[in-house]
Amino acid sequence: MTTTDQWGAAGAPDEDIAYRTQSLKFRGIELALDESVSAQAIVRLWLYAAAASITVFMVFFVLALFALIGGGASGSTAGFAGFGIMLPLGGLAGFVAFWLVLLLAKFQEPVAEWKTLIEGKAAAAESSYAAIYHSLARRRIPVGVTARRIRSDLLNESVNNRLIVTERTYVAYVSVFAFGTSLYVGWMMWRNRRGASLIAQFVKDLVGSMLGRTGIINQMLRTERVRAMREAVHSAVREGVDAAVDGIQMPIAATFGYEIPIESGATAPAIPAYATNRPQHGLS
Repeated sequence: MTTTDQWGAAGAPDEDIAYRTQSLKFRGIELALDESVSAQAIVRLWLYAAAASITVFMVFFVLALFALIGGGASGSTAGFAGFGIMLPLGGLAGFVAFWLVLLLAKFQEPVAEWKTLIEGKAAAAESSYAAIYHSLARRRIPVGVTARRIRSDLLNESVNNRLIVTERTYVAYVSVFAFGTSLYVGWMMWRNRRGASLIAQFVKDLVGSMLGRTGIINQMLRTERVRAMREAVHSAVREGVDAAVDGIQMPIAATFGYEIPIESGATAPAIPAYATNRPQHGLS
């Protein structure tokens, strides 16, 4: 067993015990992760698509007017021909734009976040980052994990160490970076869904309600894996905080098995750290 494994298996520190003690208390059911889609959300989606369609059509309509005016000023019939061509093209382009926006528009919904700033631990950024990844890998958490290290555009010396953890349409972003002499460690979780997914979920819930096969209980049960993912990410990040506070040295190359390149900007491709061969879970 390696030193880092021994540290991970040594047991929970005092603050972790306090956190788990608090979590032993029962609480009200959390409804924030409800994946159902309201009729108002579908109406808003339709309005977005309609606005995009009208905008595209108006562009072609204005161009057609210019062609008509130009042809009339020169006494040519080409303007009328151009007007007759541009209007149908505008209608077709507007129709295509409507369906593209309706089905492919992406909606990002915030779920939760947690962060802390550790004074005087800026030098522990890499070890804390590696400890978080090590915790997820050691526990064999069935999620996809992508590692990224991005150099700050403002301070060349600052590197944002990031893990992108995915489970279905949910994404958790873990960030570790030096902030002055302090160390920032935190995570935030989002739900990403496209218009097609929202419509499919709405129709599924509507049909299920007619058949008596859906309800708030099923809505909560189908988000259990997401809740487990959130707790796993939070626990791993807290281990990263403990590693920084305790001065645990965990080199990135030794922990990940390779040296993660530092990107000069956010456009560089991400590197998968690990992804389990888990089955894809539906929304039922």
